[in-house]
Amino acid sequence: MLNHLKKLSLCISSVLVCAPAVADNAPLMQITEYDERCYGYVPEYVAPDTTVDIQKVPISITADSMESNIKNNIKYDGDVEIIQGNKRLKADKTTFNQHTQEMTASGNILYEDGQITVSSDTTLYTNLATNSTELHNATYMINGSVIRGSTEKAVLNNENKTISLYDASVTTCPKHQPSWVLNSSEVNIDQNEVFGEAYHTVFRFHDVPVLYLPYFNFPIKNERKSGLLYPNIEYTSSDGGMLTLPIYWNIAPNYDFTYSPKIITRRGLLNTGEFRYMPFRNTYGSVYGQYISHDRHYKNDGDTGINHQTFDERWIYYINHETYFSDKDYGFLINFTRVRSNDYNYVNDFDPKVPTLIDNQLVQSGKLYVDKNNFDANLLVQKYQLLVPNEYIVNLPFKLVPRVEMNYHDTIGSHLAYRSGFEYSRFRVEELKEQSYKGDRYHFQPEIELPILNKNGIDVRAIGRGFLTHYEQDIPSTLYSVYVTHGFTPGLINEKVNRYLYNGEIYSKATFVNNTLSFKQTLEPEIQYMYIPYRNHDHIGIYDSTDRVYDYYSLFGYRKYAGLDRIADTNRISYGITYRMYDNELKERLRFNIGQGYDFHSQKVKFYPNETSTTYPRTPIATGINLNFLDYVSANGNLVYNTEKGETSSWNSQLNGMYEEFKVQLSYRYLRDGNQTMNGEISDLKQLGGAFNFPITDDIKGVAAMYYDLERSRNIDQKLALKYESCCYSIGFQIERFNKPDNYTLTAKNETKYGVFFELKGLTDSNMNASFSPETKLIPYNNAVNLNK
Repeated sequence: MLNHLKKLSLCISSVLVCAPAVADNAPLMQITEYDERCYGYVPEYVAPDTTVDIQKVPISITADSMESNIKNNIKYDGDVEIIQGNKRLKADKTTFNQHTQEMTASGNILYEDGQITVSSDTTLYTNLATNSTELHNATYMINGSVIRGSTEKAVLNNENKTISLYDASVTTCPKHQPSWVLNSSEVNIDQNEVFGEAYHTVFRFHDVPVLYLPYFNFPIKNERKSGLLYPNIEYTSSDGGMLTLPIYWNIAPNYDFTYSPKIITRRGLLNTGEFRYMPFRNTYGSVYGQYISHDRHYKNDGDTGINHQTFDERWIYYINHETYFSDKDYGFLINFTRVRSNDYNYVNDFDPKVPTLIDNQLVQSGKLYVDKNNFDANLLVQKYQLLVPNEYIVNLPFKLVPRVEMNYHDTIGSHLAYRSGFEYSRFRVEELKEQSYKGDRYHFQPEIELPILNKNGIDVRAIGRGFLTHYEQDIPSTLYSVYVTHGFTPGLINEKVNRYLYNGEIYSKATFVNNTLSFKQTLEPEIQYMYIPYRNHDHIGIYDSTDRVYDYYSLFGYRKYAGLDRIADTNRISYGITYRMYDNELKERLRFNIGQGYDFHSQKVKFYPNETSTTYPRTPIATGINLNFLDYVSANGNLVYNTEKGETSSWNSQLNGMYEEFKVQLSYRYLRDGNQTMNGEISDLKQLGGAFNFPITDDIKGVAAMYYDLERSRNIDQKLALKYESCCYSIGFQIERFNKPDNYTLTAKNETKYGVFFELKGLTDSNMNASFSPETKLIPYNNAVNLNK
């Protein structure tokens, strides 16, 4: 008898196979994190113990009475309970025929095993010889999930691993709130296949039939299948309505392709395709493209800007590839994006799936690298496609064809660390070849670091570097006007330049600690002397150098400019102090620093030849503060004050608050003369921003974001979204108004975007160009400041 009951337990457990299928293989919920009002009824999920042989687990049977007869019938009557491990079957009555191997349970049937809970008030038939089970008028719940349903009849065949449900339903709503339900006349699940099938399915919302599907299939394993994906509907003020109907082709387990035709009422048909591949381990990538043969909106807007062409065929493609070897010690990467030449507004118009733009440039690069122990090297080929007309470009970006870098670092005992780096870069200009200089740069940079003292909170180090650089430059007879504007002339830039420089530093820092009952405090003064001799750089072109942001930490760095084309002469002593406060769990709650530098001689190296140099000996004061006294409130700020002019050069601040479901983030950014248009207009940068998550009621939530240019009195990006969320579905609305740039005229106009989003909890969601988060189209949402991250 015990062996037969073990078979029965295995047979009923076949229901479990469809449990993760209904949930689309999503992780099971942690019920304790959910609203008790909605999810308190969900039974706890208990993972099966795969280390135990189910055949060896004993069975316990209790009942009010037991009866057996000569015909090999065994009957249990009254509160029958059969338990095997965490599996339990309860019924009013059970009957087992040892000759036919048939078992019948009737009345208040309940089966549960930690993964699924099934109940019925009628009968359950099981044939242990054929491993088949039939259940009538049953309801089920997937443990640890909000998925539940019912069926008039369920037929399970554990031998063939098939399940058939008749007049079945599924929902993720609790019993007391069945807002939506899917009803199917028949559902068939073959556990040997990837997908199950459902026939004559009706989706009902608040008991109103909304959608009828004569047939559809659904995943029961973590595998994909070709077919239609959910459509997407959008609306914007400039393009009108948009409908996307994506089609998915599962070519192979490691290859797939998605084709997404998009109907844009004011433009035409935009074709989008993405091919993804993973031919073998540690090699993967994608090829993405868009094409529209006739953009009505673009062609009709033909004379709105300078050099605006009237072609209406538009396209973009993007290639992303990564290959790694030997646990990523070696690798090969490609990142290549291109639009049709002179189509400067493509990214603004269509929002393609490409990497984020940097200064209106699309990156096109390939890289080989080695990263082994103390040695690393890479070979980079990189160029850019500009998305603004040439006449608006301040600095022409040079392509690297190629750049080779090699570095080796090691230590000698515990007293000396050294590093040796080499770089060769070949710079060329993609456009304006006849009016632009180009060059080859060879750079060798050895470094040594000698610790002098590191004891009792005192750190003293000496650092030395050498800069040996050779340039070979090709200078045209007539330079592009942008270069001339900044003081370059063909006679000023030399064809060959050798530059020899060195850098010497002495750096020291002390840490003083004060422990109190509630806090640990540290005071960390630091001082540095740095020397770099002067060399005239005006005869070297600018290839990859830019100004760097000045703050407290850059005060102690030897590079005033990014890149190698400008190395500023320095004879400076820099000093600063940092104060920190920790709580009794050693979490940093406060950090404040302030510092300044004193130059013994004025810097002579200029970024551009026609720049004027300052003779003021002191650098601006740089200070920063981070506060995190309360777990739900944090703030940070940075300020740079120019003591020569007696004015603030820049400052920024951010305040973050979070309490239960309420979140707020306020930010402000100021930079003197930080806004410069392409036509030369200069103004201060003053931007105010705010992002909010706020509950209105238990079921209605809102998010809002606002970023505003105070200097020019204009909107940057504004967003408002509201969402109603019940126990089993949510629905929301979003409106966003942002500045959409025109790269031909270098102006911007307000664009408005509308969207709604709808989600059936635990089943699927459909978003219509909307998202319920303070993230906006132009401004990403920064997480709250946490000093301990």
